[in-house]
Amino acid sequence: MAHDRIFFRLGMILYTLTLASLGAGEAVAQELKCFILTPPEQILAGVRQVAIADFTVTSRHEIQPKPSGKKNIDKVLDTIERVAVSGKEDKPQPFADAGKKLADLLIASMVEADRGIRSVGSGFLGMKRKEGRSFQAGARTNVFVVVERQRMDQLLEELKLGQSGLVDESQAAQVGRLLGVDAIVTGQINAAVKESWEAETRTTTKGSGKNKTEEKKEVWCNKRIATVSATIRIVNVETGQLFGTREASSKQELKHCEDERSTEMAPADQTVNLCLQTIAKELIDYFMPRFQQQKFEFAKIEGKEFKRPADAARESIDGYDLHSAFINYSAILEQDPYNHAAIFNLGVLHEVVGNYALAVEKYRTAASLVSREEKYRKALQRVEKQRLYWDELKGLGLELKEYDFSFTEKQASSTLSRRIRINGQGSERIPLYEKPDDSSKVLVRVPGGVELETASTAGEWYQVKLLDGRLAWIHEQEVEEVD
Repeated sequence: MAHDRIFFRLGMILYTLTLASLGAGEAVAQELKCFILTPPEQILAGVRQVAIADFTVTSRHEIQPKPSGKKNIDKVLDTIERVAVSGKEDKPQPFADAGKKLADLLIASMVEADRGIRSVGSGFLGMKRKEGRSFQAGARTNVFVVVERQRMDQLLEELKLGQSGLVDESQAAQVGRLLGVDAIVTGQINAAVKESWEAETRTTTKGSGKNKTEEKKEVWCNKRIATVSATIRIVNVETGQLFGTREASSKQELKHCEDERSTEMAPADQTVNLCLQTIAKELIDYFMPRFQQQKFEFAKIEGKEFKRPADAARESIDGYDLHSAFINYSAILEQDPYNHAAIFNLGVLHEVVGNYALAVEKYRTAASLVSREEKYRKALQRVEKQRLYWDELKGLGLELKEYDFSFTEKQASSTLSRRIRINGQGSERIPLYEKPDDSSKVLVRVPGGVELETASTAGEWYQVKLLDGRLAWIHEQEVEEVD
């Protein structure tokens, strides 16, 4: 328990130091992490419906029996006997269902609308956690209609292919036409699992000092190596030609020794399944779009007069409220139309939501104002590349919806208004006047501690907005500004 308290205190000290370093140096750039849809390597232009056939399987499973302590000549004779017997046995093909499993994994991925998006943890010791998301309206990954497996099986049965359940490349176009799809995916799997036994030496120490002794003993360890590779072929049903082909592979190694307390290794087919999951992800990325997380960095707003809207924009971005952030940066431009940082940040917000044409416009303007700013040039190159990506994604029937960042003049002006806090306690009442003169008419008496929005200033006086919409004046000695 004492150690736990020490580690906890050390963690909190580090956490406090981290916050202090971030707060002390305002040079830390504002960042936003979100998911952007990216196209696959192979675009299946014009394809709307796809069928996935079971993969053919070629496999082997080599199992070396655990050594029994026999003499070498006996081991040789046993090996010869096993080989002779195995040649006569009519054993079923190992991992025969791997072809169906891989097809099912591909189908499951193809119907996901947000493939690639996941929860994202951030913050010291995982104390802060945000849900990964995308701001691109209209972006999705389930771009194809996938034929149900039952329908595929019925057709193969009618074609007398039901026993094998397989479709080779020469039959793919015919099967695809009968299914009414635009493309059909076929493929082949090669799976090999080898299990062997290896001796390992364990050393244990007993006693201490001069009585210290070491004991060595030999233990047997069961080692498994699974190697699986798969190739897909995507056939254009109309022409019979290949859209493309791709190969992927995966290797899993496991080991279990006799002196381990854990249970024995899982069955070999479970190890093959792990390989298939890795392979499925790589193959699906070849012809299906996916979301990828990207980090967008905003420019720092200089100038004390813009501190309030800049801070508000930072808080809005941190809370994923992009619209409010857009209003705050726009308000800065109302006062300073040549503020390159605010212009650039508007470009970032446009890029995040997929308004690529508008993002290009903002980035170019910012870069023209500060030509040596490398961040601006890189952002322009990035968004122009993203525009080309979406030209390709249009071939899959995807169309981004432009995000509307429009706002009212009142919303923009309120972001730049300074706020003041009335001095004193809530039990006190401070007079507010009709004019910037304490001899003028008192319009209202406001409790201490109340915050009000300023409308203008005149010398040592602030004009503030009251709750009922009226304007009143208060002397600067009666208030303090709110950051």
